[in-house]
Amino acid sequence: MTRALRIAAGVALAAVVCDAASLVVVNPAGSVTVVVAAAGRLTVSGSTPGGAVGPQDYNVIRSGEDIRLEVLPRDSPLDLTVRLPLGFSLEAVTTTGDISVDGMVHLVRLETDTGAIRLKAPLRGIRMTLDATVPPPGFVLPEGRLFRASNIALAGGRSLWRLRDRLPKNAISYGAYRIKTKAPQSVELLPFEPPVGWPLRFHWEATGELQTTLERSKASGSGDDSGVAVAPAANEAESDIVFRSSVRMVNLTLAVTDSEGRPATGLAAGDFHVVEEGVEQRIGPVQAGDAAFNLAILLDMSGSAMLDRAPIRDAARRFVEMARPGDRVAIYALTQGMFQVVSPLSSDREELLAAVDNLPRIAGASPLYDIITLAYAQEIRQLPGERNALIVISDGLDNQVTGQEVPSSVKFKDLTRAAEEMHAIVYPVFLLSGKRFGRGWSKRGIKRMQALADASGGRLFPAESITDLDPVFPLIEAELRSVYTLGYYPDNQDFDGSWRTVEISVDVPDLNVRARPGYYAN
Repeated sequence: MTRALRIAAGVALAAVVCDAASLVVVNPAGSVTVVVAAAGRLTVSGSTPGGAVGPQDYNVIRSGEDIRLEVLPRDSPLDLTVRLPLGFSLEAVTTTGDISVDGMVHLVRLETDTGAIRLKAPLRGIRMTLDATVPPPGFVLPEGRLFRASNIALAGGRSLWRLRDRLPKNAISYGAYRIKTKAPQSVELLPFEPPVGWPLRFHWEATGELQTTLERSKASGSGDDSGVAVAPAANEAESDIVFRSSVRMVNLTLAVTDSEGRPATGLAAGDFHVVEEGVEQRIGPVQAGDAAFNLAILLDMSGSAMLDRAPIRDAARRFVEMARPGDRVAIYALTQGMFQVVSPLSSDREELLAAVDNLPRIAGASPLYDIITLAYAQEIRQLPGERNALIVISDGLDNQVTGQEVPSSVKFKDLTRAAEEMHAIVYPVFLLSGKRFGRGWSKRGIKRMQALADASGGRLFPAESITDLDPVFPLIEAELRSVYTLGYYPDNQDFDGSWRTVEISVDVPDLNVRARPGYYAN
């Protein structure tokens, strides 16, 4: 009969900082199975074919954030299963046991003499070297040219079989795998399939997401992400507007402020005028500026943008505290060249502030345009009927601007094209601290971020640095309260994909209207 044990010491291993935590497992005769989890505690369970299992069978040694688990010699092998929180590094050593790792791990060192090796990992984004004395009789590789195998001659007539990744030198990776083995039963490399809610995405996924965003904008008539909704048929006797069987409504988001930039509240449909291609339109529903918002906060935590993690955390806390009851806030980050969900959309302020306390580390390249694309696609794209804002705190130095390695895969002109169709206003908080690099990078960065804001009907807020945001918060808060959502039924119901200019004005004197300049009639 198999007996299972949840190793008691493992239950208490939750209070670790994932950025720096490491786990070493030494299990000479048994197997080691590791599954990476997005959150939660580090736990280890053990099973054996027979006999009791107790504390006399293992040692747990902890030094700071480094944890070492050693299985002591025993009559029958003890197989271990590890639930490893995202962010840990891992070392697993066995003599005859199998090793299996499923998930994304920063640093992996594995060693087994004769056991099978099975890895499920983001194969396009890992660095790997596997050395074996004897090539494995069973060998499974993914399709494509991601890895190469070779025989290496050693001194004394010996040779080594080596499997290595084929990633370009400047590629963004998550994980470095170093594996040593003598005569493994098999080696199997499989792609990692992130479960629903997985918080990390590679920047190159943005190309597909951008295409999806543009395709959804072309979808017709179902009130989905097309930017156009289907209005029901109306009875001519009940209205002076006669609708055809499928009359489509265009929804536009706009900000209305007075001459000093203060939000203009209390406006109704009768206060607005909409002119499309020179023809005034009939206005439908108008949603006022006090309606709830979905606020997605994107923090640029790449190596170029930020120098100190503490002020980034303080800025994120201020945005959470700025939200009103009914607003939902999401916190995303660009770190290590990847997109990370710190917290999904939530109205729970305590949970959001707790998430802010666990921001990722500052590191990596700056594929900013890719990460903006992914930030929109993560949640807001699925909420076309709601009021959405994407606030981007960055110095704007995408590697397309700087000419450095690892630029965004999304071209900026395509991102601005998509911003014209997004169901969100983009508000860049532009950090002028990028001027320290010289070379005109900051000027190019702010020009592009301004274009992105204009395309979405948003506004750019300059700040000297991440530590100098106090003047910006009240401006953004006022801006959000000045936003209206306005719907109208275009006289021209021939949605042929062409660009249509739209001008919006109000009858109230001394008020300014800011909105995107038009839309694609898809």
